[in-house]
Amino acid sequence: MEESRDFETQALPHLTALFRVAVAMCGNMVLAEDLVQTTMTKALGSFALFREGSNCKAWLVKILRNTWVDYLRHKKVAGPQITIEEQIVPEKQHPEVTHWSNPTDLLDNFSDQRVIEALMQLPDDQRLTLYLTDVEQLNQDDVAEILQVALGTVKSRTSRARAALRTKLNDYAIEMGFADGGRR
Repeated sequence: MEESRDFETQALPHLTALFRVAVAMCGNMVLAEDLVQTTMTKALGSFALFREGSNCKAWLVKILRNTWVDYLRHKKVAGPQITIEEQIVPEKQHPEVTHWSNPTDLLDNFSDQRVIEALMQLPDDQRLTLYLTDVEQLNQDDVAEILQVALGTVKSRTSRARAALRTKLNDYAIEMGFADGGRR
């Protein structure tokens, strides 16, 4: 019973973030809900293996990633091309499933079409890495473990993604008054 309470205390606050990552991975809100449900079931079943003091969010995202890979292997399909509108879910303390199915809520923080288009032009690996580091604010060590790549790969993907966005959005930033045009 104590383990169940610990799980609720440590894992459930990350449910919304986990759903956002699932949508970013699969591009389908219904499938994302299924992936999150499966992930949470797996996490509860193996919660005894969770090391106290570890990053629970990173642990859950890793289980989610493995669940997604298992799904792809089972279905033998490639990951879809998805829009940023389908990727972004606003942060909430304790999510309710009814909020997840409303696509118009997904753009609360990213309503500018030019920014969305610039994000969508990034390669999938850079977009997901940037999403995990900058939106979900996971540290790069955790992202490397989640994506099963070297730390240097995470750093280079993040750097390349930021540089690409900077280049793509420079003129727009000048138009909007966010930059002075001195650097390109």
